[in-house]
Amino acid sequence: MRILSVKRTGFYGYKVVFLLVIALILLKINVFADIPDDIYFPRVLSACPVFDLANRSDEPLGDFQSITIPLKRAGRLFLIEARIDGQVGNLIFDTGASGLVLNKTYFRKYAGDEKPAGGGITGSSEKIIRTVVKRIEISDLYYENVAADLFDLGHIENKRGIKILGLFGLNMIDNFEVIFDANNSELQLIRIDKQGNRLDPQSTVNKYDFTQNMETKYNIMLVKAKIGDKILNFCLDTGAESNVISCDVSKKVMSTIQINRRSGMGGAGAASVEVLYGTMKEFEFGNQQFGGMQTVVTSLDVMCESYGCSIDGMLGYDFWQKGIFCFNFRKNEISFSIKKGEKK
Repeated sequence: MRILSVKRTGFYGYKVVFLLVIALILLKINVFADIPDDIYFPRVLSACPVFDLANRSDEPLGDFQSITIPLKRAGRLFLIEARIDGQVGNLIFDTGASGLVLNKTYFRKYAGDEKPAGGGITGSSEKIIRTVVKRIEISDLYYENVAADLFDLGHIENKRGIKILGLFGLNMIDNFEVIFDANNSELQLIRIDKQGNRLDPQSTVNKYDFTQNMETKYNIMLVKAKIGDKILNFCLDTGAESNVISCDVSKKVMSTIQINRRSGMGGAGAASVEVLYGTMKEFEFGNQQFGGMQTVVTSLDVMCESYGCSIDGMLGYDFWQKGIFCFNFRKNEISFSIKKGEKK
């Protein structure tokens, strides 16, 4: 531990030390907070008009009723090993991205059309190229002739030291019932009919601690949650390395967040913004109190504009670590089982 030494300079020196101590107490700064300095929110949001997920989908192919995909980790990102047109690498599992986004480092020779600049948590980003890939293979699951956005994700790849082909977004899984088990690094995809019922009637249906409504529109998953006595709108984002709260929430909500420090944060583009890091203490989802969760406080204005709706926050890595989540996009439901040993 580095000890801060202060040269004695009479009354003035002691006064400086006293004021620093008081400031630390008032701001409730925890200098040992376990929040990474280099978190990312690698979504790429098109500035084109938004559309409802029910109106389109990337058709998943493969001879299976359900499939379990192992996930790898790079920092706080969840990765899926994939082969895209013969090239092997990793896709970030990112429900904050509307569809498939590819790292143009590996696909720069693909022909495509230019789209308007996208928006992310760090602001507007560079222009995006829309193209088509012939085939994506993930274990026994595959897709053919899939539309994809080309974007430079090299800075995330370099920081994490692993080959990242792109982002595996929400439209790639909206034909399934999805079970996301972050603690065991597993993603299970189960085929369902138009009503959201499993196609295999013999499959075992999991029992969950609670189930509540979920909206799948504006290219994102939206849920209601409570902080204190305030109901807020949250985006569910498996690609976010931390939870996020908008700096525009009410003072009453903000008073429940213990601010730890100020630092930079990166997004899909190379730009970064200064944000506040803290602990969200009174978060309630369904009938469960989630206890303290690390969070970032920043402006979400650009995100809201890109999504086409107002959100108060994003739920990321610390949220997913709390247990097992199940999404059923046809029934517009999210179910959850709390991790054994977690506070209920």
